[in-house]
Amino acid sequence: MDPTEKAARLVKVLKDEEWKALLAIERVCLSPGPSTAERIASESGMPIERVEFALKMLNSRNLILRSDSSWVINLLAVEALAIREYVKKNYLEALGPVIAKGKESDVYEVYGSKGEVFALKFFKLGRISFRSVRRKRSVKRSEVKNWIATNYDAAKREFTSLKKLEGHPSFPRVYSYNRNTVLMSYLKGVRLSTRPQVEPGAILDSIIDALRFAYSRGVINGDMSEYNILTDGLNVWLIDWPQSVSKSHPNAFELLRRDVSNILRFFKRVYSVERHLDEVLSYIIH
Repeated sequence: MDPTEKAARLVKVLKDEEWKALLAIERVCLSPGPSTAERIASESGMPIERVEFALKMLNSRNLILRSDSSWVINLLAVEALAIREYVKKNYLEALGPVIAKGKESDVYEVYGSKGEVFALKFFKLGRISFRSVRRKRSVKRSEVKNWIATNYDAAKREFTSLKKLEGHPSFPRVYSYNRNTVLMSYLKGVRLSTRPQVEPGAILDSIIDALRFAYSRGVINGDMSEYNILTDGLNVWLIDWPQSVSKSHPNAFELLRRDVSNILRFFKRVYSVERHLDEVLSYIIH
């Protein structure tokens, strides 16, 4: 079973004491010092005997790992905690199919309590490392802390960037973020990298206008290419913003130039549409 699907199922079966212990482990794990049973008990406000029972149950469900005398959460636990929060906020009633899978994230179709359809993005930076961890009997606490903090930060940065871009139709609308996830609008499009049949001049103009708007809001993607642009043939959406930088960044212009170069090169190669790089850059930044 897919780990995210497993996390969604676990949300329905964990008991209150397990959730309390899991939340306490998360807080302690991301703070200095060991995450021992005693410290988890203090953080959760539960008696040590109940914490030890909860730890036993969480361990049997493969939600926590042992690190010497400490306990640490894993990616399955992180995703269960995030999904639970969306359920509590009525954003998520059912997990749908996978929309996209990548090296750094997976995106799922999800359904809200009122029949809404959203896209829920799960950052999984260090996915391979997490898989290797599951095969070990112990793991360095610092490694887990770094992996989890990196994913949490990626989700927060993408949410923050897309919030700044609200008001323009060429960017996904974001509703919430939690831990390693971002909840956003569901977009019915295909990646430009699949070379769909479009009116290339109009699509390229829309992309350039979107990049200009982003720049006006102080945001530069920093990793723009045909792989993170969706289109339905008429509209375009620029996705994937966790690595974005502000236009005050020391390398802002170089990153913007690379973004624009990637797009112009693709359109010239695939659709035989040309734009002059310096003219496009001038249009974007003025």
